[in-house]
Amino acid sequence: MLPFRHLYLHIPFCKHKCGYCDFNAYAGMDRLMPVYVDALLRELEAASAAREFASLQTVYLGGGTPSLLPPALIGRLLARVRELFSIEADAEITLEANPASTDAERLAAWLAGGVNRLSLGVQGFDGQALAVLERRTDGVLARQAFRLARSAGLENISLDLIYAVPFQNRESWLDTVRQASALAPDHLSCYCLSFEPGTLLHKRRSAGVLPEVDADFQWELLDAGDRVLTRSGFKRYEVSSWAQPGRRSRHNQAYWDCRPVYGAGAGAHSYANDGERAWRWWNVVRPREYLAAVTAGNVVAGSEELAPRLAAAERVMLGLRTTSGLVPPSGFDAELAELARAGLVGPGEGGVWAPTRRGLDLHNQIALAVL
Repeated sequence: MLPFRHLYLHIPFCKHKCGYCDFNAYAGMDRLMPVYVDALLRELEAASAAREFASLQTVYLGGGTPSLLPPALIGRLLARVRELFSIEADAEITLEANPASTDAERLAAWLAGGVNRLSLGVQGFDGQALAVLERRTDGVLARQAFRLARSAGLENISLDLIYAVPFQNRESWLDTVRQASALAPDHLSCYCLSFEPGTLLHKRRSAGVLPEVDADFQWELLDAGDRVLTRSGFKRYEVSSWAQPGRRSRHNQAYWDCRPVYGAGAGAHSYANDGERAWRWWNVVRPREYLAAVTAGNVVAGSEELAPRLAAAERVMLGLRTTSGLVPPSGFDAELAELARAGLVGPGEGGVWAPTRRGLDLHNQIALAVL
């Protein structure tokens, strides 16, 4: 098994769970934060002793809302991670933050702990879209948080945006993209809204309260947003990701490259391979049950071994999410030829295959053909 060089830490706490969210996140559990961090560190201590880690190239704190952790608690967590693991001097250390919980004291703690990349969950600047999404924030807070982070010294900031929100029109979406671009972030992620079963938005759409968003209109918004970002110096390098030169997400690239990633915390997923076979496992999901599982000494809720063909297919499918592409393993000539005939992928120098612009837009078709 190859050593882990990428670490994900899941922080499941939120002030409010938005109507579209199906992540492993919970509101009203703030009192669990200290014992949860204790448990998370105990898991990391056990993992560092039992599994092989090389110097970490990326650390990612996701959620949930990691920025909700009090400064002293996040400081303790980050300090202990540095004690347990060797971290490369130029490692990318990312923290997801909500604009409403980004303040000077927290920023100081994040920077002191080594955070050098901030992912701000803005989602939009249009009040109507934010109301549909049940986001308890607005453009004013987003701009304040961004400028505060910049003034504190964070040189790598990413913004998350959501498009194809019910009642959203082309101009309101483009206004959001322009306002985001005007802040001059280093990276942008633009996600098409999905209605996941069990979420409030899914229930409202099923009840006829929210309208369907036509697939052609979804593409029109994506295409228009991409054109605005391209004119602003951003380059689309992945299905949902745009970056300024040198600012691609290194942690996310580890997933797209199918490199080993250790995931710690409630519901976190881990992935490992030996170059041919691959394994995946996931932790107990609910925070209180996770605390009990840490005490019992086994946080793993389930696992699977991927057969070599499936592991290779996942590498091809994920590698074709990015404009960097990949040199595909053997056995996929027919699938790649079919995708090339459809104008979704193409060969390049050194045996590298990469998606076309059309392939980025229609990556689901690539996934279906490969898997």
